[in-house]
Amino acid sequence: MLTESQKRNKLLTRIRRIPANKLQDLDDFISKIEDNTNAKSKILAFAGAWKDIDSDTLSDLTENLVKNRERSSKQYP
Repeated sequence: MLTESQKRNKLLTRIRRIPANKLQDLDDFISKIEDNTNAKSKILAFAGAWKDIDSDTLSDLTENLVKNRERSSKQYP
């Protein structure tokens, strides 16, 4: 199995062999990967945000969810 450093070096070697007219495609692809990684990190930042919510508040939120959404949608058409 390759180490992370070996994998990076192998990728760099392969990148050096890519024709110049394909470098923009590669750059676009890498940008998409970076964007997806950043989006996941932002989403995961909320993980556990509600872990300490008390059961009464949670029950109120879930039981009144539909009503609260209807009320909210009427305020912001």
